[in-house]
This record gives sequence, structure tokens and C-alpha cells, in this order.
Amino acid sequence: MSGLASWEKHYTRQKSALHYPDENLVRMLVPWLTQRDAASLKALDLGCGSGRHLALLDDTGVGSITGSDISENALSIAAAFGKPLVLCDNRSLPFDDASFDIIVCWGSLHYGDKQSFAEQVSEIYRVLKPGGALFGTLRSEFDTMMRKGRDLGNNVWVTELSDIESSVVSFYSEEELRKGFESFLAVTYGIMERTPLGRMSERVSHWYFRADR
Repeated sequence: MSGLASWEKHYTRQKSALHYPDENLVRMLVPWLTQRDAASLKALDLGCGSGRHLALLDDTGVGSITGSDISENALSIAAAFGKPLVLCDNRSLPFDDASFDIIVCWGSLHYGDKQSFAEQVSEIYRVLKPGGALFGTLRSEFDTMMRKGRDLGNNVWVTELSDIESSVVSFYSEEELRKGFESFLAVTYGIMERTPLGRMSERVSHWYFRADR
């Protein structure tokens, strides 16, 4: 199964339709918005999946909200939120330079090899306005749950995780995180970790960050 086919299959599963925003995104986004006129801002949820963060952006008063994803099945779920949606690859965004004040990229940047990550960051930088911010996550090198399958080297794997089997996933060190966003004015980050219920020997680990343009 190809990576894209695995994502199309993923978004046919009931559990893929997430409803609630990630609390770490709420904690970063809301204080940033309180210093600005949210209604005048344009936001892009990049890799929006089933659309839970489209709802968050709407709830926080952001005036213009667009979602994008590579999966048609994901966008068919996200359509319920009534926002403009675009089918596209993060490495080639169909938007003009400096189009958005806010970009959310939650749980998607680490899919693909590390060259793909660099291409995605370059495109994000291009379409983000000066003074804007990227809010995102990146799978950390401490993660063990997804790092199963075929090791391609350089902490890049073809995962055998059943939900997204055959997808390429990259895992990043703190140094790689900082270097990956060195074109931005600043990157502020933390780490969020949990264990799957009943599987204490496994770890789900993400960097979460804000990168200021």
C-alpha cells in the first residue's frame, strides 16, 4: 500500500474523525491571538485531517480560515466545518507568497523523509506573512510507538503501525528542530509525551513549537 493510499484508508476509520483540539495548541494559540485583532487574520490549517483545528480557529475568532490536506477522504470529513478546503501536498502549496498570518501544522510535518520536511518548511515560510506564526508539531527522536517497521537510516522509518502502514515517518532531535526553522526569526518549543493506554513500555513523543516569521 502506498503512503497516500494508507492515509485514504485511515480516514475511513471512525476513530480518525477527531473532534477536540489539542490542548497544547490552545495554550500557544490563544495568548498569541489576544495580542492581535483575530477577526482581521487569515489562517491555514495545513494537513487539517478531519478538521478539529478548523473549529478551534473559528472558535477563537480568526476571520478567514482555510484547510488543506493530501487526503480526499480527510477533506470530506472536514467539510462539515464549512470552511474552504484545498487538496494539496505540503511541499507545493497553491497559495501566493505571504498569504497567511497563522499556519497550523499539527501532526503532519514528520510524515515523509527529512528532505520532504525541508521542502515543507520552505513552502510554509513562503506563504506565511512577516509577523505571522507557525504552530506545529514534529515527532521526536524519543518516540517508540511509531518507530516500527523498516529502518531507512537517519531516524527515518517506513512504519508498520496499522493505522498508517507503509507511510514514511521521520523522527527529530532537538538540534534538528532548531536547525529546521533557522530561517524564521525565532522558534519556541517544548515536548509532549504519553504512553498508550496499557502499554507502558511504549512512548508517543512530539516536539510542539511556535515559529515566528
